[in-house]
Amino acid sequence: MGTATTTAAPAVVPEEDRRQRAVESLTLAEGQPVERLDRITRLARTIFEVPFSSIAVLDGDRAWFASIQGADLRGLPRQETFSDRADSDSVLLVVEDTASDPRFADLPAVTDDGIRFYAGQPLRDSMGNVLGTLGLFDVRPRTLDQEQLTTLVDLAAWAEQELTASTEMTQARRVQSSLLPARPVRVPGWTVDGLCLPALAVGGDFYDYGVGHSVAHVSLGDVMGKGTGAALLGAGVRAAIRGTHEAVVAGVDLGITATQVARSLLPDLERAESFVTLLEAAVDLDDGFVRLVDAGSGLALVVRADGTATHLRSEDRPFGVLPDDHWSEQQLDLDPGDRLLLFSDGLLDLLDDPVDWVPELGALVHRAEDGPGVLASVLALGHARTPLDDVTAVVVVRERGQ
Repeated sequence: MGTATTTAAPAVVPEEDRRQRAVESLTLAEGQPVERLDRITRLARTIFEVPFSSIAVLDGDRAWFASIQGADLRGLPRQETFSDRADSDSVLLVVEDTASDPRFADLPAVTDDGIRFYAGQPLRDSMGNVLGTLGLFDVRPRTLDQEQLTTLVDLAAWAEQELTASTEMTQARRVQSSLLPARPVRVPGWTVDGLCLPALAVGGDFYDYGVGHSVAHVSLGDVMGKGTGAALLGAGVRAAIRGTHEAVVAGVDLGITATQVARSLLPDLERAESFVTLLEAAVDLDDGFVRLVDAGSGLALVVRADGTATHLRSEDRPFGVLPDDHWSEQQLDLDPGDRLLLFSDGLLDLLDDPVDWVPELGALVHRAEDGPGVLASVLALGHARTPLDDVTAVVVVRERGQ
């Protein structure tokens, strides 16, 4: 007769522990302004004509304000706040006269600060954990009618979305940044470096580079659209291109590897109704011989040591347009003092003339002291003029005398 076995039930995490973990996942910092939340508290203060409004986060035994309007308050012991009492009930709490309500009459906010009215709606994450409250405060007793109560609940729903979306976007931005090269390539006579400025928290632009067999393999792509969807597709394209690295640095024709990548990605791009423009280069670090494929980008610029700028062109289409497309390899040489810039079309929006851009961008690349100087100039443009699209650039510099 066999011995019966039992499976242990999973440990139940106490409600407060789950709630605290959810609060910590917000990645908000006390004392750091959050404009998305400030818009809500400003609007709440105006709509309800109250002197104070806040979004309080219940963090351990403290409550601190992710946003507050009408007062300059810091964190408080949680048991001294209306937010804690609102959290205990986990429902909309309206206290029309705090001084006559024994639950709140002894709070410092009532006895010391003269708060006589409070309304608070708990803010939850998708799992129902209470993260904090959206609160209204007044120094006189008052009531809220049904329409006002509905408005407060609607504003709280907005605040919940902003709290959780802010966290998700922060994490997505961190992940996307981690997929970019950690450091420039610096070998004798050469520098390869890049930057990416998403128009939103995350974007569809990506770049990558690596070195093998004295060949620098460089890629820069731009997925149609912006935001999370484009970022997901971009990560997939980057991974597929990286999978060809060994073949590329071994000398396999870039047109062949690009065609293989494009056809492997086609089902995903068709389902997503998207396409990808791509620049990919293999640079021989011994002699400066460059192999290049341009899939619908047209945004590659060679700037010679004497300042002459040449726009590299191609008739090849982006990935994801036609199923039987194929791509061809171009070839050129980088001599000592020459620079190759690959970039996305978001950079054009930052230039004085986005149509006839070669002279302006060529001058920018030529006058920079080195590769990091080129990227610093691009970054300065991004700060001076608000980017309308993702701005990404990779620069390959062959030093003079090498």
